[in-house]
Amino acid sequence: MSTDQRDPAAEALRFEDVTLEFPGGHRPAIRDVSFQVTKRKFIAVIGPSGCGKSTVLDLASGLLRPTRGRVYFDGEPVTTVNSTAAYVTQRANLLPWLSVKANIGLALKFRNVPKSEREDRIAHWVSLVGLTGFENHYPRELSGGMQKRVSIARALIYDPSIVLMDEPFGPLDAITRLKLQQDLLDLWEEQNGTLVFVTHDLNEAIYLADEVIVMSSGPGTVRRVLPIPFERPRHIGSLLETSEFAELYNDLWSLFKAELDTADAGVR
Repeated sequence: MSTDQRDPAAEALRFEDVTLEFPGGHRPAIRDVSFQVTKRKFIAVIGPSGCGKSTVLDLASGLLRPTRGRVYFDGEPVTTVNSTAAYVTQRANLLPWLSVKANIGLALKFRNVPKSEREDRIAHWVSLVGLTGFENHYPRELSGGMQKRVSIARALIYDPSIVLMDEPFGPLDAITRLKLQQDLLDLWEEQNGTLVFVTHDLNEAIYLADEVIVMSSGPGTVRRVLPIPFERPRHIGSLLETSEFAELYNDLWSLFKAELDTADAGVR
């Protein structure tokens, strides 16, 4: 949602002229970043390496504080760690001494959900992410894709207000990645929450998102917000065959390439 269409009641997340400078740094990580995320929307964030995409998620989660500007969540300034946000990083970050079901149920345990309810919800999510039969396995016994399924279930099981994902499928092989993209779409559409997803993959951004935020080369700022017109529910395979997908990809690639060229020029 662009900054000139603000509807506070529908707003999940807002960055208002946000700049972040690290102590001793030669330039900001991000500069004058402004955008809004509407509730129950899937937003992808793309941009060249070093443009501050992960920094945006750290600011949204409250792990970092802006040098200038404000970050708002549900209309309130983010001044501490946002405990209602789920954060899925590039690594699965599973606790190696806990089983699949124990890892998935960790957030429920921390929130003092009664044991019987906790077990029912864990069983439901184990089934949803296709890990039935692996409930008692440990992370070392799982493939990379299976570990990622556990981390996604752990993030979504307590119905967070917003989910932040930082290139969660980056290390996976192409086939596993496609399968998990579709699984994530299906899970998100069922849960109908708000999701902010950082990626380098233009196809992935178009498959998944309602809007794509294109960031400039570092220090990153918002270059453009591109709406994705495809209706939901979506099936990734059928989208690839459409001329509309190709047109969107070309448009997004033109924006992305311009930023890559700018970044390359700055290195010379």
